[in-house]
Amino acid sequence: MITNILLIALGIFILYVILDFALLGGDINKFGDKWTEKTLWIWLPFYALRRLFIEVVLKKEYKFRK
Repeated sequence: MITNILLIALGIFILYVILDFALLGGDINKFGDKWTEKTLWIWLPFYALRRLFIEVVLKKEYKFRK
């Protein structure tokens, strides 16, 4: 049951991606920016919690990738 739902959702997403690139002339950067903005509320709290744990609990300086 759950497998069918996931396959249907994946199919709809792939169809959306194909239509977005074919009909609307989108590119990968615009697509990534659009979905990052739409899903920011999902992944940002987990990122912030990880960074808070490193800096406050472990008292390590957070180093950005170069």
